[in-house]
Amino acid sequence: MHVKHEVRTESEFLTMSEIELFHEWGSVQSFKVRMCLAELDLPWTSRRIDLSRFDNLTPAYLTVHPKGLVPALRWNGEVFVESSDINELLVDIAGGRLLPSSIEERARARSWARFEDEVVHPAIRPPTFNLILKARVAKIAPAAFAEMISRHPLPARRDAYLAAAHAPFDHAAVVTSIRTFRDVMARMERALAERHWLAADSFSLADVAMAAFVDRLDRLAMPALLAAFPKTSDWATRIRALKSFAEAQGPDNARPDPLVNTAAVATLIAEAHGQAPTLEMERF
Repeated sequence: MHVKHEVRTESEFLTMSEIELFHEWGSVQSFKVRMCLAELDLPWTSRRIDLSRFDNLTPAYLTVHPKGLVPALRWNGEVFVESSDINELLVDIAGGRLLPSSIEERARARSWARFEDEVVHPAIRPPTFNLILKARVAKIAPAAFAEMISRHPLPARRDAYLAAAHAPFDHAAVVTSIRTFRDVMARMERALAERHWLAADSFSLADVAMAAFVDRLDRLAMPALLAAFPKTSDWATRIRALKSFAEAQGPDNARPDPLVNTAAVATLIAEAHGQAPTLEMERF
């Protein structure tokens, strides 16, 4: 009896292990990972964590991610968290694709990924919470909501979520976020004046990270913010045309989100444009 031994490259061997992604379709950071998977053409198994039902706080999911956050990725028996770290892992699995060739360009790509994590994503939270999540929470019976949120493993975040859910619409926080979005686009505009994509003349992890920003602008009924930044607007149009962008959206692809009050958004944008940008981003 002869056993055939196939010779495989390291990359081919790595991709043989099943990739399981624990994610929510409406999560910004989950979007980044799904788009990366699509761009790299890596097969994966979807494990949806329904945040509207607080599935992230169930004992089963807390064994995967003790902080109850998404996304999380299980590969080769190990769980990885933090979306940018997950995307770097996926790039390694796929043999280095999505990272530019030069040292400087790779550094830029990673800087953009960090910028999305540290500046863009925090700015996305207030409008998402006030324009979408508060309306969703209002549909849940108070007793049921209290029971679900009581399972949160981080008391400080649990208490903050409870307070925010029952507080009035945070007008000032949303306006501040819109001003931050404008600053973000100004930084993108400067980068795109020098190259075709954010980090290089080739599409990279930088564009994957910031594609999630475009999708959230669309979901929040805020794509009009791009009009003042022609190069960034053109970049966003190219991003939206990618097959991987649509695949990252998945079934949760209503844009804007049906819960968003578009008239209120227009008013908030007008107010935000009445003042100069305030965000300091020199370190990026």
